[in-house]
Amino acid sequence: METPKPLESNLISKLTKLATQKRIEYWDIRVAFSSGTLLEFTNGKNKEISYSNIKGTGIRAFVNGGWGFSVKQNISDSSIIEGLNEAIKLAHYAERYSKFKFKIREYDLIRDKYTTKLKTPLKDVDIEQKIDFTLQIEKDAHDFDPRVINTNSLYTDGIINSLLINSFGSSIEQFTSILRIFSIVYAKENGNLQGNFESIGGVGGYELTKKADKIGIKSAKKAIKLLSAKPVKGGKFTVIMDPKLTGVFIHEAFGHACEADLVIAKESILEEKLGEKVASENISIIDDPTPSNLSLFGSYKFDDEGIAAKPVQLVENGDLKTYLHDLESASRMNVSPNGHGRASSYSSKPQARMGVTYLKEHDWKLNEMIEDTKNGVLCENWKYGYTNPATGNFQFKTRNCYKIENGEKTELMRDVGLSGLILEILNRVSAIGNKVEFSDGICGKGGQRIRNCTGGPYLRIEDVVMGGLQ
Repeated sequence: METPKPLESNLISKLTKLATQKRIEYWDIRVAFSSGTLLEFTNGKNKEISYSNIKGTGIRAFVNGGWGFSVKQNISDSSIIEGLNEAIKLAHYAERYSKFKFKIREYDLIRDKYTTKLKTPLKDVDIEQKIDFTLQIEKDAHDFDPRVINTNSLYTDGIINSLLINSFGSSIEQFTSILRIFSIVYAKENGNLQGNFESIGGVGGYELTKKADKIGIKSAKKAIKLLSAKPVKGGKFTVIMDPKLTGVFIHEAFGHACEADLVIAKESILEEKLGEKVASENISIIDDPTPSNLSLFGSYKFDDEGIAAKPVQLVENGDLKTYLHDLESASRMNVSPNGHGRASSYSSKPQARMGVTYLKEHDWKLNEMIEDTKNGVLCENWKYGYTNPATGNFQFKTRNCYKIENGEKTELMRDVGLSGLILEILNRVSAIGNKVEFSDGICGKGGQRIRNCTGGPYLRIEDVVMGGLQ
């Protein structure tokens, strides 16, 4: 696959001169070459086998609160100059109608190259090997039990070579390799239909497939197990969330409210709460997408605006410390950007987004939590959820639960929903587990879908509203 070449100094001089002549305060250019494989099988039959190879450039210009954005698939010098001209024109139009005038906060230039560490490059693995691997997942799931009626197995990978330059003098080259695998299984017995899905994802090479060993069996086993689960009746309970549910809960119900563009738009319950207590004193929440973080699916070295990733302490001992910023929100709030300006591709504009968001561990063991709970529910994983960052309302449908009676885990339950207000819930945490576990995911916002990770330990919360079948 092609790799973007550093722009010639002569071209950069022309771009700088053009921006100066036309009164542009800031500009940046993202060039990207990406390729990827998508394999999907349903009930052992091929649904899709595809390969993509895409290249292009996203060009932004800014003046006094107004942005212009141009996308080009031709990456020649003349096309880039043409794209900047288009972006400049649009920026001036946008500035004319912009209600809020501000300047982009300058940061120190960065000149760096970063390459994903991997053992087996994706390009060195034949497509037939990838197909055989996906078909084995499909077979494992389908053959697990005669009550399995539908299986769906997906394999997707991608290689992205990118270059970013901007008017501050930064020049950053990045090579990123990602992989993700799904197994979705439905089982049916006596009219009772239950489903389960499992996924693994990461930043690295084909060696990541080792993490997906027996993923089809694992998914089918849980779907079959749910056939014997009993519906739950609603009420208020002490709830213990497993790490997967804790992670998605923190991401969806709290993390989005920390994204500074939503704060500026007055669509966040955390507006004007910096320095205030928003959770129990034992709660600390961090977003750390740095590559040292175990090559997790949401990790990266630099964001899509050329800002280095770093750990960001959102909540410390219950107090809200900061928000997640892109370049615009940091400039408008007069703070330094913290590496969370992310875009789904070169053809999309960066937004304030999460990377690897998790709740920090404490000192409880799971068995201690259960033994210390008289009347509660242990909730595992999630199916879907809804949150409103402006009000803090949330609703989650969990995958499955176990009733806890007098300190013992008893019967398996299904069709369980959790609801409440996030700031109330975070102030009812009574125990935090001693080990953080991470899950991969894809997050949607503003028409873009980006890779991320959520994480946390087991988490016990008092007086949670639980709904189910009556």
